[in-house]
Amino acid sequence: MNSPSDSPVLPVKDPCVGSQAYALLIAVTAAVGGLLFGYDTSVISGAILFVRSLFQLSSTQTELAVSIVLAGAALGAAVAGYFADRFGRKPVLIVDAVIFGVFAIVTGSANGLALFLVARFLVGVAVGVASMITPLYIAEVAPARIRGALVTLNQLAIVTGIVVAYYVDYLFSGAGNWRAMFISAVVPSVVLLVALVFLPESPRWLATQQRLDEALRILSRVETAEEAQRNLQELREVTETDNLSFGDLFALRFRRPLLIGVLLAVFQQITGVNTIIYYTPTILQMAGSKPPPVPSLRRCWWAL
Repeated sequence: MNSPSDSPVLPVKDPCVGSQAYALLIAVTAAVGGLLFGYDTSVISGAILFVRSLFQLSSTQTELAVSIVLAGAALGAAVAGYFADRFGRKPVLIVDAVIFGVFAIVTGSANGLALFLVARFLVGVAVGVASMITPLYIAEVAPARIRGALVTLNQLAIVTGIVVAYYVDYLFSGAGNWRAMFISAVVPSVVLLVALVFLPESPRWLATQQRLDEALRILSRVETAEEAQRNLQELREVTETDNLSFGDLFALRFRRPLLIGVLLAVFQQITGVNTIIYYTPTILQMAGSKPPPVPSLRRCWWAL
């Protein structure tokens, strides 16, 4: 193992070093991935009313059209870690932003159920990747003293995305323009893609690649010089001794945190919240509720 004296030496500190504002900027920007997560999973709630009518979907086909994004998300979350470890967090997020944008357009342009399902499945893959990599990236870049607060921005962004999707569905429902509901996800996708170009790579991943000078430069932007040097040394020690396999996850020392993590996920979903998110307009329609009049956007673009 290399000694601490072998660590890269931090240059003279400037006023930007250790800036919490920079860490916050990174976290807020990366959290746009969480917003896309929330948006693309919930936008179907309003769109499915029109898609079901246009494609003459049966109850089973409607359920498939709504839920297939979750199947894609399961796949995306399963493979995201491997690709993030091999290629880096930032490149994977960049590709993810492209997938979000491209298949939002494909979904909104679909003229048949088959293409619609394929596009929604691939959007789901992007959702799964974002759900895995976005909080991981934020946690690895954020300084320890504010890490918890910054990681929660991802959850806030997810809920914000759901709210935005509902509002967009409402705006386009007057014209019955379900295609625009999906295609509008291109806007945050482009924002995320452009912003990622200017964001740094995760210092932890750089340390695993022995790119210690780059890791130290990034750490020095969000922490003090002393903290940056100390954390870099900790990263070196961890990455040099981190040879855990998948089987180690079930070791006795990990049993309690694994159980807590699994139960948290189960209790979050067992409430049936996704049913409400995806089917609220359908439930209200079945209950006899009529939507309020909404001006057609085709005639009222000037009012936006």
